[in-house]
Amino acid sequence: MIIMRIQAVFFDFGETLVHASPNFEAEMCIFSFHRNLLKNGFSISYEDCRKAYVEVADKFFSRDYIREITFGFVLSEALNRLGYSLEPADKIIVEAAEAYMEPWIQARTIDCYAPSILRGLRKKHKLGIVSNITYSPAVWKTLERFELVNLFEAVITSVDVGWRKPSPKIFKRALQALNVLASETVFVGDELDHDVEGAQKVGMRTILLNKSPIKETPRKVKPDATIQEIKELPRALESLETEA
Repeated sequence: MIIMRIQAVFFDFGETLVHASPNFEAEMCIFSFHRNLLKNGFSISYEDCRKAYVEVADKFFSRDYIREITFGFVLSEALNRLGYSLEPADKIIVEAAEAYMEPWIQARTIDCYAPSILRGLRKKHKLGIVSNITYSPAVWKTLERFELVNLFEAVITSVDVGWRKPSPKIFKRALQALNVLASETVFVGDELDHDVEGAQKVGMRTILLNKSPIKETPRKVKPDATIQEIKELPRALESLETEA
């Protein structure tokens, strides 16, 4: 029997560590964005604001688009369509991005047992997050809400790297951040293409969080282990460490 020590465990963020509240609707974010614009003196109807945002978001947030852009760019592009010449780094855009994401942050939930599971894992492994998100403060602020910031040694977001999962660039940046080899790590995520396939391509082992077992798994993508809840993770990691 060979014992293979797992040095680090990386997690996807949305729908793996945290989840959307059942009553959350994306419309809440657009409404908050629009309200912030009105506060800053813009004269834009909600309907026009929503239409411009949705058009830009649909263009740049395609699942097949692996180059990442900043959320500030998305908002500035939406306002440019409405006749306002603004740059992503302008103070008004920065404030608008904060306003848009605040309902998203407040609507995140976490499984009641997840913090204790993570604290237990932290005693044995380095922990990191690799997330596809265009606004990295949303990850940090959500971790702060749940008092989890100190458990993670690295938080790697697609907007900071410039590439989305499943690009190998974002996974390689994560390995560099924790100074570990791919063969010494496990990636935990809820998506076969972005999480499992992407991590496997750089040599990481993978665990699929599959809350819907009826979901068919394509034969070409097979995680090293599958769990239905985060509380099953410690046992799954132990099994991966011990290979017959």
